[in-house]
Amino acid sequence: MLQSLLVPLDGSEFSERTLPLARGLAEATGAALHLAHVHVSHVPDHFLSNTQFHYEGLDLDEYDDRHRETEQRYIDDLVASFEGGGGPVDGVVLEGDVAEGVADYAEDVHADMILITTHGHTGVNRLWLGSVADALIRLTHLPMVVLHPPKGAHTPPAVPEFEHILVALDGSPLAERILGPAIDLAKAHGARLTLGHVVSSSAVIGGRVLPLLPGDLRTAVEKVEEYLESVAESVRQQGLDVSVKVVQHEAPAAAIASMGREVGADVVALATHGYGGVRRALLGSTASKVMKCCPLPLLVQRPN
Repeated sequence: MLQSLLVPLDGSEFSERTLPLARGLAEATGAALHLAHVHVSHVPDHFLSNTQFHYEGLDLDEYDDRHRETEQRYIDDLVASFEGGGGPVDGVVLEGDVAEGVADYAEDVHADMILITTHGHTGVNRLWLGSVADALIRLTHLPMVVLHPPKGAHTPPAVPEFEHILVALDGSPLAERILGPAIDLAKAHGARLTLGHVVSSSAVIGGRVLPLLPGDLRTAVEKVEEYLESVAESVRQQGLDVSVKVVQHEAPAAAIASMGREVGADVVALATHGYGGVRRALLGSTASKVMKCCPLPLLVQRPN
């Protein structure tokens, strides 16, 4: 059950695309809503083009304080705009590393879910380096709703109604951990669920990749369908509309994105190991790849 929602904002209109979704969830569940902005110190934009002579005598600490005050007014105005709806709303301006600050604050407010946009950069003066959403996946175990624009789009589309959620499962207990947040989201929106699984037509034996025989492939698909139906039945007992979908593909991320389009999903839900560093470079991250190739919003979580 959703009781506390956290929305990180960087001051851009794009980052605010999560606000209508957050408002809807708060009104549907009565959850408390926490808006957070991380202050990142920077020099004025014109410093990049002017010589030292132009800014001699300028108090950078004073400039930074004014910038922080502007950010606080921004958060206060957003909090005021939520008056009269849903549960309680508050806002805060944090300090330090963006991703770490958001992850720590999520623990402080006992957040059940984080709603965030990715690649919502606002120029050199407020640049949140890298993908904060991608970093948060490796820093927190909380489920995250991640919105991102389609390629080449300057203004992202309006936040869709979450009426159909595709839940990607691979048969592991870790993957099934995303079912809880997906069910919470489905109940809040009255959405239906499709449980999806990607079956590979090949097997790795030793150091070789061998194609499965037609009979073995049919058997694998049947076992997956049986597994998905058993999971679906347990979810249906909670009063939700659930269907299953099995596809054959060699690239899980591409298959999940394609499956989302095929079933008409509004959001894709999946769990991730959240690997970083060398391990991620070698093994890759299906969730990260889906985030890059799928235009749909994601519900993603790195379980304990």
